[in-house]
Amino acid sequence: MQTQLCSDVKQLVAEYLNDNLRGSSRESGGCTITLPLKTVDDRWIFVIVESRFDYFLVHDGGKTDSSLFSQGVKMSDADEQFNAAIASRYGVMIEKGRIQKNCQRNQLCETILAVGQSAIAMTAQLVSPRLVEAEAQEVHVRVSEALRLWKPEDMVIEQNVEIEGMLSTHTLNFITRPKGKAHKTAAIKILPASNPRGRAERYGFMHYDILLNSEHPERKNWVNLAVILGVETWSEPALRIVKGLADTTLEVTTEKQTELEGRIPKMLSALTAGQLTELKQ
Repeated sequence: MQTQLCSDVKQLVAEYLNDNLRGSSRESGGCTITLPLKTVDDRWIFVIVESRFDYFLVHDGGKTDSSLFSQGVKMSDADEQFNAAIASRYGVMIEKGRIQKNCQRNQLCETILAVGQSAIAMTAQLVSPRLVEAEAQEVHVRVSEALRLWKPEDMVIEQNVEIEGMLSTHTLNFITRPKGKAHKTAAIKILPASNPRGRAERYGFMHYDILLNSEHPERKNWVNLAVILGVETWSEPALRIVKGLADTTLEVTTEKQTELEGRIPKMLSALTAGQLTELKQ
């Protein structure tokens, strides 16, 4: 029974790999092999094979390096050393931004896979905490600009404000404070896409800890906006925590961050005016 299952699964995997393996000739010589494997940024891996006299040169055409650069990974010396270490583990090297290796014909298949595996491992940097935080900082700048354009005359806007709770000190990305009583104070917190459940629970702790500080009873009248980044990666339980605590949320997909500037002013106008019903429609 188990032997037959293993045989069937092996056949299915072999058929899948064979059906999705692609090869095409290159005008400059050699060929491009597209493997049925994907990088972290959802890109099919392709490997270039060039014949050089009595050996083959196998490389990724510099695609991995250019893909990382175009998505915001600026290579420091530490990053380059990290990539070189990955390549070394797979028995290949990085030369002028290309993952590559020279090999004989009997090593060709192994080398093609090694170049592909190195490319996949290197793109793991696209979900590193460092890049996620850089993305959050970019969104912070966008929100700041939107608030500057929106700002009513009777409103003061503060950035990166430290708030003392009952048990800890918390940082809010923005607080909009009215000079009079025409508007409510709004607290804005940007929640990056990494570790959504942990982010949600920390947001919940911050929310209650700030309210529990009896020295500032006026905080009970604040309205709260949570800007959730990469919302498509958040689980329903994590989203439920944030939505249950914030007065409203601005849910941003990775592909639609540029829409922030257009959505913030209308949302803040309604929020600070106490028109919460309108926001939840």
